[in-house]
Amino acid sequence: MARWLSALGSLLVLLGLAAAWIGWDALLWIPEAAVAAVRRNPETYGVVAAGLVLMMLARLIGRRGG
Repeated sequence: MARWLSALGSLLVLLGLAAAWIGWDALLWIPEAAVAAVRRNPETYGVVAAGLVLMMLARLIGRRGG
């Protein structure tokens, strides 16, 4: 848990530094582009999302020794 919180903290620090250097408008363009791509082709991104969920589930099962 501590490792996960440390990684999340590092990610937030990097996000804050990136926002300071290039601005929030440039950073927020990325999620807006992702949402637009999903709206254009939801089936493809649905399959990708299902794959990501399965990978996370496999990791959780692997940690528990199942």
